[in-house]
Amino acid sequence: MNIILQKAFPLYMAVFMPMTAMACTSCSEENEDNMSYNNQTATGSVSTDTDDNRTFNVNGVDFKMIFVGHGTFTMGSNNTNVQFSESPAHQVTLTKDYLIGETEVTEALWNAVMGNGGGSASMPKTSVTWSNAHTFIDRLNEIARAKGLIADNERFRLPTEAQWEFAAKGGNKSRGYLYSGSDNVNDVAVTRENSGSDAPIRVKSKQPNELGIYDMSGNAYEWVDDRGGNYPSTPQTDPQNTSGSGYVKRGGSNYHPFRSESYLFTNTGRYFYSSTDWTIGFRIALEIDGSSAAVSSVEADNNNLAQAIYDIHGRKLTAMTNPGFYIVNGKKIYKR
Repeated sequence: MNIILQKAFPLYMAVFMPMTAMACTSCSEENEDNMSYNNQTATGSVSTDTDDNRTFNVNGVDFKMIFVGHGTFTMGSNNTNVQFSESPAHQVTLTKDYLIGETEVTEALWNAVMGNGGGSASMPKTSVTWSNAHTFIDRLNEIARAKGLIADNERFRLPTEAQWEFAAKGGNKSRGYLYSGSDNVNDVAVTRENSGSDAPIRVKSKQPNELGIYDMSGNAYEWVDDRGGNYPSTPQTDPQNTSGSGYVKRGGSNYHPFRSESYLFTNTGRYFYSSTDWTIGFRIALEIDGSSAAVSSVEADNNNLAQAIYDIHGRKLTAMTNPGFYIVNGKKIYKR
């Protein structure tokens, strides 16, 4: 029997392995074709409200992005009674306007972007690795650009840790709360104690923060686009830590008992992690490059079809009007 196998195996390798390789190559090409096909057949729309928030629809699923803007704030804390360093408290300036998800990415949105369809529109998508989140965002950017939902100077991304914290604190509308939207954790955060569960529940089950953002304290952890490590003590501009111990997840989770780990639910709480589990999801941001040099004044002409736009240096620019944004030098600049 061994002699038969020894003689038959080379024949198998010569005949069947090329066929297997051809099949695998065919599968790869088919997947690439499907990706292109999905880009072409995906549906999408976007609308902007008076607060510059935007509601997108991708393949039949709505998701709302809340305008945060840019600004300077104090990031971190000097609390040392924590598992993962939040110190030192330091000044951070964000120069780019951005929007951030009203909620974590839901199962329905994940499936709409990744091509599966279905899923709950009220449950956060969890068990997502940091790399999975980036794959989703790359795919979302492909669809958004193919459908003209975002301008050339815009991109969806994982928020940096600084962008996440600025939004959690209420941005330029911050009232200085300990948790995202209140000093009372039960107003704004899903915890193990108030939910009776150690797994995330539906989104928007608590009150929003000052900007109208839900669940930035409690419910599901959220990946940000930074690695773990101590903060610098000097003022920072648009910081992002690209080296360190694991990736950073923020916001706490109802897996952790609030009574023993309350610091995780605060606006400054951090956790460094490398894999994933049922408690981890993510929230997306939409970053606008070059947006901080914003238009300072607008005057409509007589026919209200064109506008004269002045930049911060008083130089006159011309543009055609379009709901929600101006076109300056061929690029969409969204109104602030």
